[in-house]
Amino acid sequence: MIPIWPLGVGIVGARFRRMEISPKLKEYLDNNRSVYRDSLPPITDPDESLHIDSLSVIRLVAFLENEFGSRIEDEELIADNFATLWQLGQLLATKTPTGPTGEAKLPSTVRLKKE
Repeated sequence: MIPIWPLGVGIVGARFRRMEISPKLKEYLDNNRSVYRDSLPPITDPDESLHIDSLSVIRLVAFLENEFGSRIEDEELIADNFATLWQLGQLLATKTPTGPTGEAKLPSTVRLKKE
């Protein structure tokens, strides 16, 4: 497992969250990052470039917010924060996850009024 939070950042709770979140985030990145629609090998080094484009960053932010409840502010949507797993971990270390939020779902039946 590659830790996504730098050691020594935050309190014991942050270290616990690192162990909990790291496998899910790494799996997501390994399965969803791409450059020009080509597959990339799995991440093996936290300082390795993630090679994600702007659309992939938006998808990653949606994943983080839905899966972990980690709100990423607009001001934080800069390339440096998403360049490597280590830098992403530093950004996430500043967050207090609220837990999974789940994706917005439509009701199973939608009734439309006929006119």
